[in-house]
Amino acid sequence: MSKPLTPPSYAEKLLNWFLKEELAEEVMGDLEEKFYTTANKHSKGKARRNYWYQAFNYIRPFALKRTKVKNSSISPMKLHFKLAFRLFKKNTLISFASLTSIVVGVFSTFLIYLWVNSELTTDQFHSNYANLYIPVVQQSAVDEFQPINTSLFFKADYSEFSEVEGSIQTIFLGPNRLKLVYNNQVYRGGALVTDSTFFDYFDFELINGNPSKILTDPSNIILTESMAQRVFGDTDPMGEVIEISQRGSFQVAGILEDIPSNSSMTFDFILPIHAQSFWGVGGMEFLLVNNSFNKSEFDEKIAKMGHSHSQFKESTVSTVPFSETYFNEPLDTELLSKHGQMYEVNTMRLVAMVILLVSILNFTNMQSTLSFSLLKAKSIKQIHGAGKKDFISELIASRLIYLTFSIILIYVLFLIFKPAYLSFLNLTIDMTELEVITLISAGTCLFIFLTTLAALLQTVKVSSLRALSGQLNNTRSFNAGKVLTTVQYVFAIALIIATGVVFKQFQYMQNKDLGFNKENLVSFSFFDRIEYAGDQEDFSKKSSEQKKNYDFVKNELSKLPGVEQFSQGDLPFSTVNSGMPWKLVNSNFEYSDTKLLTVDPNYAQTIGLKILKGRFFSDSLDVQRQNKIVINKAAMEFWGIEDLDDAKLANSYWGGEGEPWQVIGVVEDFHYEHLSRKIAPLIIVNFEDIDSDFTLRVREERFQATIESVAELFRTFNPNQTFSYTVLEDQLRTQYEREKKLTQTFMVFTLIAVILSSIGLFTMALYETQKRIKEIGIRKVVGASVQQVITLLSSNFMKWVLLAFVIASPISWYFMDKWLDNFANQTTLSWWVFAGAGLLAIILAMLTVIGQSYSAASQNPIKALRHE
Repeated sequence: MSKPLTPPSYAEKLLNWFLKEELAEEVMGDLEEKFYTTANKHSKGKARRNYWYQAFNYIRPFALKRTKVKNSSISPMKLHFKLAFRLFKKNTLISFASLTSIVVGVFSTFLIYLWVNSELTTDQFHSNYANLYIPVVQQSAVDEFQPINTSLFFKADYSEFSEVEGSIQTIFLGPNRLKLVYNNQVYRGGALVTDSTFFDYFDFELINGNPSKILTDPSNIILTESMAQRVFGDTDPMGEVIEISQRGSFQVAGILEDIPSNSSMTFDFILPIHAQSFWGVGGMEFLLVNNSFNKSEFDEKIAKMGHSHSQFKESTVSTVPFSETYFNEPLDTELLSKHGQMYEVNTMRLVAMVILLVSILNFTNMQSTLSFSLLKAKSIKQIHGAGKKDFISELIASRLIYLTFSIILIYVLFLIFKPAYLSFLNLTIDMTELEVITLISAGTCLFIFLTTLAALLQTVKVSSLRALSGQLNNTRSFNAGKVLTTVQYVFAIALIIATGVVFKQFQYMQNKDLGFNKENLVSFSFFDRIEYAGDQEDFSKKSSEQKKNYDFVKNELSKLPGVEQFSQGDLPFSTVNSGMPWKLVNSNFEYSDTKLLTVDPNYAQTIGLKILKGRFFSDSLDVQRQNKIVINKAAMEFWGIEDLDDAKLANSYWGGEGEPWQVIGVVEDFHYEHLSRKIAPLIIVNFEDIDSDFTLRVREERFQATIESVAELFRTFNPNQTFSYTVLEDQLRTQYEREKKLTQTFMVFTLIAVILSSIGLFTMALYETQKRIKEIGIRKVVGASVQQVITLLSSNFMKWVLLAFVIASPISWYFMDKWLDNFANQTTLSWWVFAGAGLLAIILAMLTVIGQSYSAASQNPIKALRHE
């Protein structure tokens, strides 16, 4: 039995749904008549298609229903937004202060996040970051681990280990080791010498060049963007030929993006390691391991790898994860020269948290103050039928307005301050604009959510009658505001104290007695090292000619009237102080890694070292590279040396106990490393190498003239090179540049927290004076002076600030005492830092409160009473 012929039911439903009622019946009747006519003349399918076509054709604006939505949530929300915006404009002071709290709090936290994130993600842009390990060697149980090139020293073959995917060798040559020559101009930079597979291990970005092939050609060189700009300017460097001193010619085959700030590895150009048979430096290795790698098991397998080598018979070889070298296992190598301090990261995290909490408390406090001032208006709304849902909608509308304005302002501020901030902290951030906006929006939303939640939790039922009659007692709520303000000041005062201690520690390191005279010491490199290239005759000829020039230069320097003393040797705090294994002969001591300083006989007098025992090197008594050494007091105490006549030390690299070195003198301890470290044992040897740096003590009154004379002498023997020199005092300032910048950053954010707290206190003072305007008027009528009224109002707030100081002081002392433990040489926690912080907080609070108190106290009492 076939189905009856009827128009499409869904088309009929469509017409009933959209068309006006008065049209629907007429239209559907006409369409039904046409439907049957078409079906009889043609076919059912055509009739149905025509019906759908006509149905859609009738859905036009004039025919549609005009629906009336009941209980629409859109219209009331529009009203709530209008009311919230009107309230925002009406209460300009509180609105602006509240907006400032959000913007400053989130913006400051975001800036700190950028630095902290950069530190915590150091080296993580390498995809193999977690699978890279560095072989290290420990000479004895008391030594520190040192990176080593096991393939070079021990002929290690890692293909025997299934857990190792591969290994690469790396050598770092500092600017003093190589010079680049292009168009007769000399340029210097740090060189990374490495295997052709370097880019399989590390994800540094090549702008030009094929990463898989570029280092296979021994004649290629890769420059960083900055180095290419220095050498070639704006011209295209690709294919250009650069001469590298005593190493041959190299063509520019690639340009590398500048090394990002969150890389512990820094260099200016890359050379293939197979371009030379030996580079004069051992270097270090990186191992790429797979998921089957077990560190403890692997370290056991390679522990005795060095025992076949004459210099490492008692050594232990192991590995250090590359992921731990930045914070946990700083290695003594120039390639991984950047190291982080977790205490700095944690300190800045704490600052960010404090600023955010102060901002949240400040915003909550001000919005609560505003809410209490609007209780009568709220009560009137309740009488007219407003419910809890309406008040929550008002709150949400208000917060959405703050949210929108805040995101816009924070993003604009970031665009304004971004270049200066990133330049100041030497940061590079790899974020798109969308990622920045997303992070800012997320932070602002979290801020708004927390403060909205706090506001909802504070919501209480209000007695409309009591509120309208003025009998509503909100003292408890106002006291809660005072508590919030007190907590803000606890954080602010704690930050002021912390800033004082951080600044004091920084000044202590800058001004501490170093154990020698650091004034007017100048160091510079004059002659390059002559590298042996296999031709003995050529090497001897160049060395002889350089020796004549060297003697001439020394003679000329001694004639300069501005030079008090000069010598050759590494300046204290230079990065070239290497460690070597030494031990006390005929003792139970094992070889231990000890810092080494190479100098000439004039060094002690030039920099002002104090001799405790014996003597220093002498031209008349000693010959360079003779087995004689001078040690510092720390070394004497370490080995328990009392009689210098019997004191002999052995170096496992230089003959061991069969060729001991006689200790001829002991110098007073002096600082030669960063002051965060204790003075460690030091060995001083007499190596008068021609290529060693010269160190001059210059007369202050002739400083500039002397430098110009030395520069002229330098250009005589080094044409087309730029003379550069290092002033030790400048080097010390540079060494503590990181600490200086972090101290300045800390101070800025502390100031922000104090300003936010002051804004919160000002708001509380404003509300308090407005609430007590009638009381103030009565007091003035009965004879109270302006000063008495100001004292009355101000003292009410000062006690809360004093309470905050009492709470903040012990907390600050505890945390800053722990913070100072990170420094081997540390300042003291002086009482005046705490007293100064408290006094500063009180002064700022008084300035904040007194202005508002004076405004209220100086009003005409008649107006105040009439207003009431």
